[in-house]
Amino acid sequence: MFDSLLVEVQRTADEATGSDPVETPAASGAETPSVLGDVDRIPVTATPGDAEGGKLLRVSGRLFDLVTLGSVAALIGVFVGFRMYQTPFDPSNVMPTILFTGIAAGGMVAAVILFRLSNSEVAQGDRLVKQGRLEEALRHYERAIRMVRRPSHAWTSRGVAMKYLGRLDEARRCHENAIRLDPANEVAWCNLGTVYFKKAELGKALECYDKAVYLRPKYAIAWNNKGVVLARMNKFQEADRCHAKATSLRPEYVAAWLNRGEVLARLGAREEAQRCLEKARSIGRAGSRVPTGT
Repeated sequence: MFDSLLVEVQRTADEATGSDPVETPAASGAETPSVLGDVDRIPVTATPGDAEGGKLLRVSGRLFDLVTLGSVAALIGVFVGFRMYQTPFDPSNVMPTILFTGIAAGGMVAAVILFRLSNSEVAQGDRLVKQGRLEEALRHYERAIRMVRRPSHAWTSRGVAMKYLGRLDEARRCHENAIRLDPANEVAWCNLGTVYFKKAELGKALECYDKAVYLRPKYAIAWNNKGVVLARMNKFQEADRCHAKATSLRPEYVAAWLNRGEVLARLGAREEAQRCLEKARSIGRAGSRVPTGT
């Protein structure tokens, strides 16, 4: 029954962000909100398969390496070719100095451009994921991974797309790659926890969520997800504290209010549970209103 605690947005024609259905709690038979437009997705992760993942890891940062090595080789060529080791900056012959400075500046500019292009590829991939065009998004993430040396966030986003494709083992490996590149990537930790949750490895999921909130104490989604795991483990008091923390950090977080209502109902606090569900309903309705006027 506690599968219902994982509340996610259902993909629509206009705003597709994944393939999972909306899952809402039905605590004590209480009516749940019919409008969940403001519900945030529980973060998820994904990674490529073994062969694919190994290939991408080998090419990770390849373009950045080419720019770096090319710049270094050119600098050495100018330094040796013009015998700058004899007189590094000869006022009577400024051409070597100009070339040397130009190459160094060009390398730095190229590195900045690659960084910006990588971010652009990730952003484009994220937009495609929201549109449900997951396979197209993967190609953008792969290009981003090739561009910079430590593409932790690109791996994280790629993992999200893999998860929505239902490839949980690949999702797990992707987030592990992201964490290996950046151990302080709290989003990857949170997503990895959700992958473990879906694989019914609750102990590992809890460890990941604990790591996420340690890195970012005000991470409402991680607190909510931790409560989900604790509820599945029948630790309802602890789960309620986690959902209460999530709603205090983000008062408009519909999923956390729904989850807290479910847990409170299990604890026998039916009136308080009903208030949580009513709160979720009101937030959902407010989020679904279309502004009018000129």
